[in-house]
Amino acid sequence: MSLEGNESKKSARFLRGPGGRPTRAEAERRHLRLLAAATRLFTAKGLAGISIDAIAEEAGVAKRFVYARYRDKGELFVAAVKRLIEERVGFVMTYQVSEAPVEAGLLAFAEKLERAAVHPDAMAMHRIIVTELHRFPALGRLFTEKTRQNVLGGIVRILQTYEARGEIKLDDPFMSAELFFMLIGGSAQRRALIRFKQTAAQRRHRTFAAVRLFLDGVRPRGGGRVVGSE
Repeated sequence: MSLEGNESKKSARFLRGPGGRPTRAEAERRHLRLLAAATRLFTAKGLAGISIDAIAEEAGVAKRFVYARYRDKGELFVAAVKRLIEERVGFVMTYQVSEAPVEAGLLAFAEKLERAAVHPDAMAMHRIIVTELHRFPALGRLFTEKTRQNVLGGIVRILQTYEARGEIKLDDPFMSAELFFMLIGGSAQRRALIRFKQTAAQRRHRTFAAVRLFLDGVRPRGGGRVVGSE
């Protein structure tokens, strides 16, 4: 069992409400520990190699605490996937667009997006989703919904900021966001899945080329600013 789990058990003893039940705040902390432990174990050993008993022990909670929230391991896995998506790409929703020109600004964002897309935890969970999709079809829907909400919605906002400056023109903002993600995150994930090796310089060059390719499709024709954007 991890040291974190031991320490969590110790602190939990002193956080009980009337009747000896955990306080609402403590119950929420335990739930977050449970999701964190489930994510660690699922990404390390896969869905089939982990039991509810092992997850409860890792989290430092009782098995009945787990079953009070999730019917089975599959439901817990879906919740862990949701948490991981929000954790890894949540920054897109709050990303602050700098005053730099669109090419430099999108390159900086693209590099951060690529790192998030190929993070070891994200890649491990991606492999599990592909493997278990036939058993848990809800995973496909969840992944699509969360990608649209947390990633594509955030990219739309970023691109529309540049459009408001007159630096690009979006005929279909959502499709533009989807294409941008596939050029950056989707391409990076495919290379990671086949363990394609490249240096940091090669990775940056590829990302720069992808941003340039995207901008070639959304920049105003003739290189000027969009009329009426100022």
